[in-house]
Amino acid sequence: MPVKVTNWGYTNPIIAPLYPKPPIYWVGAKVLLVLYEADISAIESVVPEPLEVISNQVIAWISDLPMGTQGPGQEACIYVRVRYKDYVGTYEPFLYVGHEVPLAGGREIWGFCKKLANISLTFDKEVVLGEVERRGVKIMRLQATIDEPASLSELPLGPVFSLKYIPGAAENEPPLRQLVFTRAELKARPGEFFKGRGSVSFERSEIDPTYLLSPTRVIAGYYGICDMVLPLGEIVYRYPEE
Repeated sequence: MPVKVTNWGYTNPIIAPLYPKPPIYWVGAKVLLVLYEADISAIESVVPEPLEVISNQVIAWISDLPMGTQGPGQEACIYVRVRYKDYVGTYEPFLYVGHEVPLAGGREIWGFCKKLANISLTFDKEVVLGEVERRGVKIMRLQATIDEPASLSELPLGPVFSLKYIPGAAENEPPLRQLVFTRAELKARPGEFFKGRGSVSFERSEIDPTYLLSPTRVIAGYYGICDMVLPLGEIVYRYPEE
């Protein structure tokens, strides 16, 4: 007898789900961030309507996640500041992970635009170095020194928008297009978050054009240990069928 819907797991495969239902937890994440400024028109070129870009400040992020409910792994992304009506937060036009569980879960649940990449985070003398490589191209390279204690509140983070965009499975079936707003929680562990000089660079690739958000001015680099929780989001806009 086929498996009844009421007995399905949270996701496919229905008898062996790939990931659990949110909230998703990450514990003791090592996080490297660089806060910088970019050209506002360049930021607008990677943000979907109806979002409105509200700042030229950008955050580049590379993290190593030793423990979480989707397993250990790595994640890298770029945050820009946006608004939709009274909702204010960030949007990630580029987002990369190290294995298939967060890739599938992030895309299927929230619509995060995740791709697989080789992501590393290491110490090299006084510098924390993070790199993202796809197909031989280093599409993101971050560096930061650890000069003094800092607060996570210095960074323009916050809730995150994502674009859930899934093509239809049949001819003439309209795609699913939703704008999702998720109130993720990020907390730096007391005494384990620092800032210093920062550096960010993007090797040019037309396949992964992170270089579009190249810096015009670097503000600071940050590194620390953080805990994160990602709950289910809120659908704030449903795109009309064309």
